Amino acid sequence: MLETHLPIANMCWSDTAIALPQIDFELAGRLTGRFATAFRDGRTIVLARDALGINKLFFSYHPARGVVAASYLADMIRAGIAFRDIYSVPAGSVVSIDLHLRTVTTTRFHTLPATSGSLLPAEALLTEIAAGLTTGLERLSTMYPDAPAAICLSGGADSTLMALYAKRQFPKIVAYTYAYESDQSSEDAAAARKVAQHFGIDLRLVRADADMIFQSLERAITFGQDWRDFNVHAAIVNDILAAAISADHRAGRHSPPIVLTGDLMNELLGDYSPVCYAGSTYYQLPHLGPGKLRIALTRGIQSGDREVGVFKAHGLDVAQPYGWTFERLLQLPDPVVKSKIIKGLAGPDLPEEMLSRPKVRAQIGDHEVRSGILPQLVGAGYDNRWLEAAFCQAFGIPDTRELTQFVRAGIYRPFPRPSR
Repeated sequence: MLETHLPIANMCWSDTAIALPQIDFELAGRLTGRFATAFRDGRTIVLARDALGINKLFFSYHPARGVVAASYLADMIRAGIAFRDIYSVPAGSVVSIDLHLRTVTTTRFHTLPATSGSLLPAEALLTEIAAGLTTGLERLSTMYPDAPAAICLSGGADSTLMALYAKRQFPKIVAYTYAYESDQSSEDAAAARKVAQHFGIDLRLVRADADMIFQSLERAITFGQDWRDFNVHAAIVNDILAAAISADHRAGRHSPPIVLTGDLMNELLGDYSPVCYAGSTYYQLPHLGPGKLRIALTRGIQSGDREVGVFKAHGLDVAQPYGWTFERLLQLPDPVVKSKIIKGLAGPDLPEEMLSRPKVRAQIGDHEVRSGILPQLVGAGYDNRWLEAAFCQAFGIPDTRELTQFVRAGIYRPFPRPSR
């Protein structure tokens, strides 16, 4: 028996097809994009998940229901599965469950390298990355033929470059920019406005206040499927943006938009840094060299659901096109100079000022960390310990110490290997 709760869309394709049959081990290794699937093949249940683990895939065995598989932890809990009995299909893997023998076998079709970089020329890699983005967006426009595009435009280089590529494939685009209400002179909002004007697309400035942030907190934890502060804070931004996009869609009565973001580029290029606020350091990174750090951040994509899960909770499908070319992006040599990479991918189509400006992360608010989500939550006592307790309450977890077993080294708990 197999019971599935998989509302997250599979957004993937092979060289020969977009509409795909059941995804087995052989096909999984040839797919571009994200997927999580579960099906029965005779007495065997097959579970497969994309190479980066963007689509989440939890599973467990229930004595009455058989195998239960879901995109959301909340659906596993509602199906009567205890948190301690929930496992995850690892990224880039196929899990086969023999119902007769009661055995579980995990087979990997993709493994990340030990470190980033390669001996391939950067120019050749950039050409392949540009082609991958173009092809992927062409496929996406075919998969969503009547859908307008809603692009999350932060004003930074990643989302600006994505707007450039999206404009070539989607005739109707609306840009959405998050801003905290007290930040009256937001550099990011001003930059996003310039980008939107350059492309001739409408811009919707989504201003949030403290009440909106606190109201989004529970949804960010539940549908973002994480308690770690960076992912929760980012999920709040996306929940607020998703609510605005969904409300605009309902008011306009047009086809649901496909949401595009510049997410994943920061992991693939290692473009993160910790933040100091009120005498404490937040969003700390592992103490690794640049090459290993990029791999560690990329591996961590498979846990937390701050974009896909959060947007889907509002009925929206989201695409993260940089994930389509992740292997080539990881092969770019260290040290990475992001401005050069963005410029190489944009060519002559964007002014220099739009490609090189650093952005302030929306979770922080401004360069002095005075406004935004981090100072609002921490100032109200919603620190890491509070987030852990809130996650445990949401999923019926009796002890916060169980969390260290559920996420290790950035990976959700896989099914244990049989002892020898």
